[in-house]
Amino acid sequence: MHTEQPQHSFLSAILLALAGTFMFSMKPILVKQAYLLGIDSNQLITLRMLFAAPIYFVVGAILWFKKPQLHTAYKSNISIILLLGILGYYVASFLDLWALQYISAQLERVVLFCFPTIVVLLSRWVFKTPMPRNIWGILALSYAGILLIFGHDIATLGSAVLFGTFLVFISAVSFAIYTLWSKPLIGKVGSLMFTCIAMLSASVVILVHFSFTHSFSALRVGNDALLICAAIALFATVIPSFLVAEAINRMGPERTSVVGTCGPVTTSVVAVFWLGEAFTVYHLAGLTMVMLAVWLMIKKNT
Repeated sequence: MHTEQPQHSFLSAILLALAGTFMFSMKPILVKQAYLLGIDSNQLITLRMLFAAPIYFVVGAILWFKKPQLHTAYKSNISIILLLGILGYYVASFLDLWALQYISAQLERVVLFCFPTIVVLLSRWVFKTPMPRNIWGILALSYAGILLIFGHDIATLGSAVLFGTFLVFISAVSFAIYTLWSKPLIGKVGSLMFTCIAMLSASVVILVHFSFTHSFSALRVGNDALLICAAIALFATVIPSFLVAEAINRMGPERTSVVGTCGPVTTSVVAVFWLGEAFTVYHLAGLTMVMLAVWLMIKKNT
């Protein structure tokens, strides 16, 4: 009895992480589909958060009333969570969606997938955390894989790939900073409440940004575009964020990250069959190199 429960919990954590990874991997595919319907990145990110924010508000309100013992922790940490939410879910998301106007879904996912290596470097430079042995070889492998796919895409898709890759790399840096500084706060307020506060703060800034760049009448888009935005909000934002948070709670961030290594593969497969993107030997080699580098780095930290 005592051995079955941990095994059952670990299996459920694996399934949660797999489901969350699959849903997150669908985001660039759905975003590309939305762009084909004629909406821009500002409209997309705003509609996405208009659909997602009420859900985070309801979940946050439930947590507030169910856990009065954490009210002090919520109040004392809310300012830094708000700032991290803006960085991780406004700056990073906006740059990522903007980048997808210029690069393939496969390149976007591979570049974003290097954010764990950025976390390691930032942790070393800011907090003086010891780096894993052979880290420079791991980093070289990771970025060589990115450059391989980047070189192929820029040769076939044009110079706009350079700008798009730069945008998604800065997005990865932003999300790495968010991840690094969020760990101690999640321990204080819980992963669900942290996610709710962060997403709601990003939603407010996104609406303010939209008010300066567009008329709110621009949110009147076609039904197909609305359905895509709702799908991105629900199936590629809200549900996977809670699934992955629970997976981390059950088996830790390192093992959850290992499961997440299947994300770029999922994106590549769906991008080829749904969007008709090319998948060459360069994509296969680059994808393999990046996934291997991240797996090696995570393995050294577990």
